[in-house]
Amino acid sequence: MNGYIAFVKKEFTENIRNHRFLILLSVFLVFGIMSAFLAKFTPEILSALAADMEMTSEPVALDAWKQFYKNISGVGFSAFIILFGSCLSGEYSKGTLVLMVAKGLSRKAVILAKYTVAAVLMTISYWIGYAATYGYTAFLWNDVNLSNVALAAASLWIVGFLYLSILMIGCVMFRQTFTSILFTGGVAALISLLGTIEPIAEFNPFLLTSKNVDLISGKAIPAEFMIPAFISVILSVLGLLIAILLFNKKQL
Repeated sequence: MNGYIAFVKKEFTENIRNHRFLILLSVFLVFGIMSAFLAKFTPEILSALAADMEMTSEPVALDAWKQFYKNISGVGFSAFIILFGSCLSGEYSKGTLVLMVAKGLSRKAVILAKYTVAAVLMTISYWIGYAATYGYTAFLWNDVNLSNVALAAASLWIVGFLYLSILMIGCVMFRQTFTSILFTGGVAALISLLGTIEPIAEFNPFLLTSKNVDLISGKAIPAEFMIPAFISVILSVLGLLIAILLFNKKQL
């Protein structure tokens, strides 16, 4: 336990010093702020650029959340995976893991500590981005009347842990950062592809990334998210356990 706590402190310090946390926070915050403003003012910008272009409808608060989920589920989580794709490759190249394990640090503590720090930094960044979108949406639209906004955001947040678990498996299996990221993208694409199979489509974890707007607008109900969220959590835990088992057998 002491080794785990010490390694967590080391990871927090390292991620602050190498600006990884600052970059991740900036990405989520920028998208959080931009989502509301893009939804509100894009029609006016397009009208100004093309005088003959006529918008068919006025932007509403729901449009801001559409932007938020599109940006975070796409670029936001992609940035997260890229930034933390080197969480073990750097240790491999420096040879620091061999030294720390030789001094008594358990391999399980290494994986758990890296997962913990990445999860905490992702959580902080994500919810700050969410708060920015919520605040600016409330400011730009005074008649906000949307339901299940926080639940929809929590659903997308849960998927972030699944991405991280897959990434940890990739980081353990491959020493190169690019290969770990490619592995994560491949597994994510496979899970997404399975979502096209009708009998299991309603249970796919990535439903949590595609129906958020439907939940807010009332086209979907919270009950539809329960099983995909449960499966996402189970897969996240399973992925972390697989990463630990693989790391225990890996030659450093």
